[in-house]
Amino acid sequence: MLSLLTPITQGEEPTQYVYTLSYIFENRGTTDVQLTQEDVSIPLFMNTTWHTSKLEEIDQEYRVRFIDSDGNQGAIVGINRLLLPGQEESFTAKYTISSAEQEVPGFELDMAQGIEMIPENLIDEYTLSTETFPSEDPIFSELASEIVSDEETVLESVTSLVDYIMDNTTYCSFEVPQYPSKTLEDQLGDCDDQSILLITLCRSLDIPAYLQVGIYIHPAIEEEDTSWEGHLINEADGVGWHGWAMIYIPPWGWVPVDLTLADSDNGLELIRNAPEYGDNIIPVLNVSTQSYIGETLATRERIINSSIYVTVSDEAHQVYSADNPFQNYLLLGLGATLLIAIGLMFFAGRRE
Repeated sequence: MLSLLTPITQGEEPTQYVYTLSYIFENRGTTDVQLTQEDVSIPLFMNTTWHTSKLEEIDQEYRVRFIDSDGNQGAIVGINRLLLPGQEESFTAKYTISSAEQEVPGFELDMAQGIEMIPENLIDEYTLSTETFPSEDPIFSELASEIVSDEETVLESVTSLVDYIMDNTTYCSFEVPQYPSKTLEDQLGDCDDQSILLITLCRSLDIPAYLQVGIYIHPAIEEEDTSWEGHLINEADGVGWHGWAMIYIPPWGWVPVDLTLADSDNGLELIRNAPEYGDNIIPVLNVSTQSYIGETLATRERIINSSIYVTVSDEAHQVYSADNPFQNYLLLGLGATLLIAIGLMFFAGRRE
């Protein structure tokens, strides 16, 4: 279980954060290297009813914004992409975030509804079989049907799927996201791996689901990690990256289901205790149709076979006001590593 760091309730006023993201690109080879557009892309955080984010400044010009196949917005930073031997390029972006806690639904079983109450347009859009969520593969449809054979409502079905993954999967961190067949076979996976498996099982039952990725802000997080055969260094101060499932459960609508950050004894309790209702988990991007896994694998392969070395540093802290000068946190425990290597988010495939 990873980083069970939970903020004490803050009240009704939104919490203000500052998030800073820095990149350093180095060419340690003897020939020129051309960075790609994907390498210099950064996210423009999504705004929701509960969270608003703004890109305040970048120390380089950014030339365009783009929207990928899942509607995520971003900016391409205008640094020099041609790196000569020994050359270094860098940039820093600063964001301000306002985030409020959400009211947690009760998820009472006697209120739960069946799949017939899910809007057809959501089934059409969010149950597709894709590269990342191969829901048409019989291995998933047969397993899901077996797990939920006696369930009558979507909440009961999702709870049974969550119970299955909790009972049969051990947390293990990887450098890149794993295909759900690999997670199922090895019974190992980190936050996005387990979420991808859950989403795939849900989609095989025509339950709409997608992956959401965001930042998890807490002052106790401090880590430096090297991956991708030494080509990628991640430095984290007060912030980690995390992934969770978003599942449509009538009558409550889209519900966050977090398989690794909440400590729960059963699936229903885990759904009720999703930490995404708090104010220190900020959604950044959605993954539904894009090739999240394949693009990340391809990017890792390209980087490790080049002379490019990248250092990604991200830092976040709360902005304290005169009305709220102190904030206490309850430390519930520490797990193994940060939730997601930040490079997986920003080096994964982007589309204008």
